[in-house]
Amino acid sequence: MFKRNLLVVLSLLIITIFSGSFIMDSKVYISKTNESNNLSIENSNTDDEIKDDSYNNTDTKDKLDYSNNYNNNPSVTLVNDNRGIPVLYYHSVNDIVDNEVTISPSLLKKELEYIKKQGYTTLSLKEVENYILNNQPIPEKSILITFDDGYMDNYYNAYPILKELNMKATIFCITSELDGSYYLSEDAIKEMSNDNIDIQSHTVNHSHLNTLTYDEQLKELTESKAKLENITGNKITAIAFPFGDYNEDSIKAAKNSGYTLAFTTNKGFASRNNNPLELDRIYVSSYYDMNTFISNLEKTKK
Repeated sequence: MFKRNLLVVLSLLIITIFSGSFIMDSKVYISKTNESNNLSIENSNTDDEIKDDSYNNTDTKDKLDYSNNYNNNPSVTLVNDNRGIPVLYYHSVNDIVDNEVTISPSLLKKELEYIKKQGYTTLSLKEVENYILNNQPIPEKSILITFDDGYMDNYYNAYPILKELNMKATIFCITSELDGSYYLSEDAIKEMSNDNIDIQSHTVNHSHLNTLTYDEQLKELTESKAKLENITGNKITAIAFPFGDYNEDSIKAAKNSGYTLAFTTNKGFASRNNNPLELDRIYVSSYYDMNTFISNLEKTKK
């Protein structure tokens, strides 16, 4: 009887020991599993945080890339003060010079060569926008070259010179006149817009904006913008007011149409002191000799 009771006690003891060991192992397994899951969740969250941080730093990366455009050139000094940018504006470029807005290719080349020799860096419109609106640095001697109206001779005569000299420029186009004859063709616009030439708006009909109602102005600006965006595949962000005629409604319409920069015919440098929708420029006439051209460039008030 005693032996039987002893066997029962021993059996119960063995069962208890094995049961306790199983429970402890289960707890350890569950604990390790939870720890592993928590670690996975934490790592997943960390990855998400890294991705979010990378996304949030896109603007910073763009700014660094922008500055690095010139950092590899030791001859270029970047500045971030409000010295302003000279913005030259031309029109037609043709050997037949019969008015003051048509300049010969030879004279254009002479003027652009002077600019290059003086150490100026031609800017893209985006670089000007970043300088004016985002306080990004630009080369110490910067300049923006622009052409109003969008003549076909800009493609035949100005574009080859700009390419030869490795210079950037902006052409403001009248979108109702894109016939490929007197004015630019869509194919020419596409080609140049992919090769250092910014294409921007000069309205639909080249109207005197200050004679139109607000709604009429808004239509001129929005339709021109939409057409050029459709042709180039690029966002259109700038307009040059035809004849330099504009009023408060013009500025309002430009802003509501999504333009960030607008250029006038007022003489001066484009700077952060300007309303970005009222930027000054410097007119270039075919009647100017080199001395007048140089004087206008060097002595215009900043």
